Amino acid sequence: MSKKAITFLLIFCFSLPALCQISIEGRVVDANDKKPLLFANVFISNTTKGQQTDEKGRFKLTNVPSGTIDLVISYVGYKTFSLQLKADTLKKPLLIMLNADAIELQGVTVKRVKDGFKKYFYLFEEGFMGKTEFSKDCKLKNPKALNFSMDNNDSELVIRADEPLIIENKALGYVVKYQLEEFRYSFKERYMSYWGYPFFEEMKTKSDRRQKQWVENRNKAYYGSATHFFKALTEQKLNEEGYAVFKLIREKKKMYSVPLVAEKRDSTGNLISEASKEKMMVDSTDIKLKVNQSLKKLATNIFSGYVQYLVRTPLKETELINKHEDIFALDFTDYLYIVYNKEFEEPQFLDAGQKNIPQTSIMAMLESPALVEKNGHLINPLAVVFEGRWGYEKIGELLPLDYLPNLP
Repeated sequence: MSKKAITFLLIFCFSLPALCQISIEGRVVDANDKKPLLFANVFISNTTKGQQTDEKGRFKLTNVPSGTIDLVISYVGYKTFSLQLKADTLKKPLLIMLNADAIELQGVTVKRVKDGFKKYFYLFEEGFMGKTEFSKDCKLKNPKALNFSMDNNDSELVIRADEPLIIENKALGYVVKYQLEEFRYSFKERYMSYWGYPFFEEMKTKSDRRQKQWVENRNKAYYGSATHFFKALTEQKLNEEGYAVFKLIREKKKMYSVPLVAEKRDSTGNLISEASKEKMMVDSTDIKLKVNQSLKKLATNIFSGYVQYLVRTPLKETELINKHEDIFALDFTDYLYIVYNKEFEEPQFLDAGQKNIPQTSIMAMLESPALVEKNGHLINPLAVVFEGRWGYEKIGELLPLDYLPNLP
């Protein structure tokens, strides 16, 4: 989304009334003719806080979460507006001017894929919904909103949506309205990524049994999640909350030919027996492990181009995060290997014969430092990338930012 295409102004002629709770109010208008936009969707991303504008384009969100939030406004035929802010610092109402999405209005599509839904929806479903047990209970109600296209080299699939996606998550009891900005899949790298803005609505039920199941499932989705981890990290309670964190090092795979039986020498260096003429191939990690007992080798796919090993000593919170006023700065080198010992991994993600394996995630930094709030909110989700368990968790485990676990 182009920031240059989005204009917003603060109205300085009005003052917000003094309220006990934090609120955001303002108007949404067309940037060209300044006419109000009726029924524009206004919401705080990753929360249950949202509404539509009235006949004058006005909105007012009350009881807004503290800390950094993303205010999002979407309207069919217009570019999505997003503004990162702290609601308790606002002094005036907002005037938000949306610009028409020229591409959508003209019906122009670059390299639209014929039968894209039939050919590639499975990639979107796997990458967006996920493959966990909870993901299986997610259903996209408006799949025809998706449009499929290719980049100029036909090496990357690009999926966008003409309207907010509506996902029914029966496992967690939410209807998620997801303003998808872009989904990409690289055929060369076999890598997928997406970004957008989710809004949550509670599903209704008269069944106490179903309501209880939703609470249990939401707790299960929360504990062991990235948000739970970040919160435990800021509170310096990793061990108490069930986490063990190790430094993971990856290097390009290199193979060496070495004697099957190494030579032997005595304490003074005199040769006892020569190395065998028979050779064997070993990778660089095997050699490194012989000289550094603090390292532990981790298995990789036989087709992998790298080797990896762990530093056996767990990392402490102070080695990962520093507090700056009310914000925490996460910074580390190489990778983090994060083990959550209070929950086992689901069978579909394990190798044959494995069972009762703790959930494990790998995290790498793309932007340093990554800022985290004390509630576990990662201010810029694109600052880090996940593999393993957190890489599997998609819409199926997605919870509102303002969700609080129901403690036993």
